[in-house]
Amino acid sequence: MAGGKYPVRSDKGFAASASGKFLRVFSTEDDRVGTLSSKGAQSPTRIRVVYSDDAAVEVTFGARSQYLEIASGAAQTQPADTPVYIPTKEVLSLVRGIGHPKHDRATVEMIFDDGYVNLAKLLVQPGSDEEATGSIKDPRLSNVIRKLVDLVGGRYRLRDDGGFNFEPGRYEEKAKPKTDPSRSESQTARAYQDSTQTRFVSSGSQSFPTGMTAEGYRKIGVLHRLLSNGSINPGETGVLLWDEPEANLNPKLMKEVVQILLELSRNGQQIVVATHDYVLLKWLDLLMDKKGKEDHVRYHVLQRREEDGRMSVYSTDDYGQLVATGISKTFGELYEAEIERSLKGIAL
Repeated sequence: MAGGKYPVRSDKGFAASASGKFLRVFSTEDDRVGTLSSKGAQSPTRIRVVYSDDAAVEVTFGARSQYLEIASGAAQTQPADTPVYIPTKEVLSLVRGIGHPKHDRATVEMIFDDGYVNLAKLLVQPGSDEEATGSIKDPRLSNVIRKLVDLVGGRYRLRDDGGFNFEPGRYEEKAKPKTDPSRSESQTARAYQDSTQTRFVSSGSQSFPTGMTAEGYRKIGVLHRLLSNGSINPGETGVLLWDEPEANLNPKLMKEVVQILLELSRNGQQIVVATHDYVLLKWLDLLMDKKGKEDHVRYHVLQRREEDGRMSVYSTDDYGQLVATGISKTFGELYEAEIERSLKGIAL
C-alpha cells in the first residue's frame, strides 16, 4: 500500500508478509489485524487451516495485535494449490480498470481488495478462447463449458486493450464417426471422444462491450473464462470459493448453475459456496445424487444465537437436518403469508 503502512511480500519475516496479505483482503482503517478481533473477547482469535495431507497452519491475533502470530513450524508447511475466489460482484467489467498500466496502483488497491485484484489477473490469462480453433481441450469440461455458454448465448472474449467483449455464439461438435459393429461400447465411446472436437462458433452477430450485458451473465462469464484458461482445473488447482452466486442472477438460471457446480465437483473440484438464497440451497438438495454419482454436499450454518448473541456453527450432510436459519425462516414466513391471504383473504 501507499505510504508503506502494509507489510508486503518482499518484507523479511513470514508473519509480516502473511499479515500484509491478510490486510489486503480484510481491510482495516488502522492497518492492524487486531481490529478484526471481537470486541471484549477474553481469548485471542484463532484460525486453523488443515490441508488434505493433514499438514496444518494456525495463526492467532488479539485486539492489540498489529501482525498475525504464526504457530511454530507453520512457515515451513508446504503451500496448497492456490484457491480461486469469485466475489459477490462480477469482475469482468472491472478487469481493464484494475489492470490498466496508467492507473495509480495505490488508488486501485484502496478501491479493490486482493480478492478482486487476484481474480482480474486470472481472467486475463490466455486460454482456448485466444486460439484460432477456440476448441475445448479437456473432455471433462466440454459439457460444463458448453452449458455455461448456452446459458448466456455466447462468451466473453479478451480484447487487446485488456477489456472484454461479449461474442454471441455457441459451442458445436464435429459429426460423430461412423459406427463400427465390431467395436465394443467402450471402444466406440473412446473413438468418438478421440475424433470429436468441440469448438466455439460465432453466430455472426456483432460483439459488444461487457457492460451492455446483465451482471448475472457476466458472473457466469467469469466461471467460463476461468475454466477455459485453466485457472480452474478440477483435481489440479485449488478450491473454488464463490461468494453469493445468486447475487444479480436471474432465478431461472439457478438450477443450471447448481447442476454445473455439481458436475465440477464430480470431476474432482472442491467448491465452497457462501449463500443467503433458499433457491440455491434447495436445488442443491434436489439435484445431488448421493448414490449414483456419490455427490457430497456439506452444509454449514453460521448464525448468531438469540439467547446470548454469540456466533455458532452447525454442520450437516443432510439438508433436512438443517436447523432453522434466517434463510429458511424468511421464506417460511413468505409462504405462510401467501397461504393466509389465499385462504382468508386478509390484506397484508
